[in-house]
Formats: sequence, C-alpha cells, structure tokens
Amino acid sequence: MDVKSAHTRFFVSDIGACAEFYRDVLKFEPVTIQVEKGYAELIVADVRVALFRQQEMSEILRTSDKAIGKDIQDRVGLILNVQNLDDIYHELRQADVEFAEPPTQNNEFSLKVAYFRDPAGNLIGLFESMM
Repeated sequence: MDVKSAHTRFFVSDIGACAEFYRDVLKFEPVTIQVEKGYAELIVADVRVALFRQQEMSEILRTSDKAIGKDIQDRVGLILNVQNLDDIYHELRQADVEFAEPPTQNNEFSLKVAYFRDPAGNLIGLFESMM
C-alpha cells in the first residue's frame, strides 16, 4: 500500500460548532469549511482533521437504524503532542473547555497528559513529553 497522505475524519451532527471549536479554541487552520455541504477540514502542524455529517455517513454505510452511543468507552482519540501543557490547559479552561482532570504526570511513559472532548464528544488528548 502506497499511502500519500492521511487524515482523521470525525462524524458529527453539528459541523458548524465543531469547526468553530477546532478553529477558534484549538487554533487549527481552516482548509475548507462548508457547513451547508456538511464538511470541513482543518489542519495544525501535520495533523489534518476532517468533519463530516454523521447522518450522511450513516446513510452511506446503511447504519442509520443503529443507535448512536454516548455512554460507551472510547474506541479512538485524537492525540496532540504539545509543549507547555499547563499553559495550554489554562488557556483552554478560559475558553470553557472541560477536562476529565487537570494535567497528570504519567511516569511510566514520561508524559504529562490531559483529556477533553470536542462538541461532538470525540476524545482529544494533549501529551507533553517529560524527557
């Protein structure tokens, strides 16, 4: 398999709110935001995130009759490697981002980590190397 590039696609019900969150709160650079068409792409560093209308994807996959899980364990997360996690944590808290807990030291992997969710409930982790 010769892959040229890749991105992470989140299936969301509110493209506008999620695009605004990634653009305004997380400071991702918009590539395209087409709320009326149900699609947006944003980028930071070499991380490209695409937002796609959840209902449309469920119709494509013929899964519209399946329940949408909220109270389930996460199966995927967007992990961003950052510097100065404590400063970023305080900045995001000022923007009303709710974290699972304050930045926590993970000594086994020499990391400081903090987790929160985007408006669609997708898990996002911030990792800072302590090495």
